[in-house]
Amino acid sequence: MRWILLDLAIAVAALVVLAVLVLGLWRKVKALSRTVTVAGDVVAEASDRLAAAQASGPHAGPAADRWGTPST
Repeated sequence: MRWILLDLAIAVAALVVLAVLVLGLWRKVKALSRTVTVAGDVVAEASDRLAAAQASGPHAGPAADRWGTPST
């Protein structure tokens, strides 16, 4: 009976350690996802500003086609 209780205590301890590790990892993933979301917003804003600048820049209009897409 003593060995069964010891095995049970070891199994419970292992599950507690696993739960602590999973909880720590979960918190790190949540923090990383917030960082990635912010970075995605920054990249989207920069892409929008770049597209607007290219659309209104000196290379906008029909003359840009001679340097842009090749004719087929």
